[in-house]
Amino acid sequence: MSANVNKARRISALTILLLVSSFAGALSAAEAEAKESIWNKVKISTKWYLALDAGEKDSKSFNQARVGRGYVTLKFAPVKWFEPRVTFDSHQDASGDWKVRLKYLYGKFKIPMETAFLTNPGLEFGIVHTPWFDFEEHINWYRMQGTMFIERNKLLNSADLGITFGGLLGKKLSPEYRERVNPKYPGSWGSFALGVYNGGGYHAAETNQNKVFQARLSVRPVGFVLPGLQFSYLLIHGKGNTAAEPDWQVQDLMASYEHQYFVLTAQYALGKGNQKGDKIDADGRALDFDGFSVFGEIKLPWVNSTLIGRYDWFDWDTAGSAPVAKRLILGYAYHFLKHNFFLLSYDRVDSENDPADWTVSLTLQVAFPPK
Repeated sequence: MSANVNKARRISALTILLLVSSFAGALSAAEAEAKESIWNKVKISTKWYLALDAGEKDSKSFNQARVGRGYVTLKFAPVKWFEPRVTFDSHQDASGDWKVRLKYLYGKFKIPMETAFLTNPGLEFGIVHTPWFDFEEHINWYRMQGTMFIERNKLLNSADLGITFGGLLGKKLSPEYRERVNPKYPGSWGSFALGVYNGGGYHAAETNQNKVFQARLSVRPVGFVLPGLQFSYLLIHGKGNTAAEPDWQVQDLMASYEHQYFVLTAQYALGKGNQKGDKIDADGRALDFDGFSVFGEIKLPWVNSTLIGRYDWFDWDTAGSAPVAKRLILGYAYHFLKHNFFLLSYDRVDSENDPADWTVSLTLQVAFPPK
């Protein structure tokens, strides 16, 4: 009897030990799986612009090797409705020193609300995208040659501290269009973004208490028939980033058409003042401006190549006291791994009463992952 009881106790103890071991093993496996699933939700990406330049500026010739930009981005999605992001921006300042600063640092909340007209709504809070440039730079993919039209003319830059709310208009376009033409902002009727910002941009301190309103509306008037055609409008209303608070008002209208083999855009901008608040007359009033830009890209996928061209015309102060700037950009790009490519470009600026500045550049864009 006693032997049987002892044997039963040993079997019970062994069973309990096996169950505890199995449970502990299952917990360890679950914990490891959870950790692995979290790390699977982390996305790291990089983008670099590396260039060799030669040309003439202020009647003096120059040549240089240059790092245009070096971006490192970390995104993660701990839950489906929340996606934080941080992007570090490395650059060389005027003294030659290398700096690293924050380009983006925000939490993005994906709002679980979709209708037949509004899809993929989201809100960014922190150092966020302002409404225009992320949209335009996904039509004209050649930011590595230089900044876009209204940024090149010192009106604003691409990020600021504040809040941006945006989304798509209508359901997403077909997977075929997104694969062959453009996967970004694929609302069948367009997209929108709007927000309120400090107004100094991502690399300047706010010097007043004014807040700036910016909004973009992009419409595909015949989205299901001609999805590549869009009309976009940008509105900026606020004050320049100085204690004097000069006016800063921008209206920009752009027509764009994207196709598997070519891209065309044309835009016209007018308003007064700029983000820095330094475009003012002798009485401290914001200068008026207007200008236009046209851009074209011809895609030659059978030789992994594209041809680009752009012409800008911009006038500060329509009374004529500031020179008109005319810019011509021409380029040939060889794509060896999607958005990893070399661009050979020619950039010429003509201003009234000043000799022309021109630059020939060979630029390498490195993008990882190669999307």
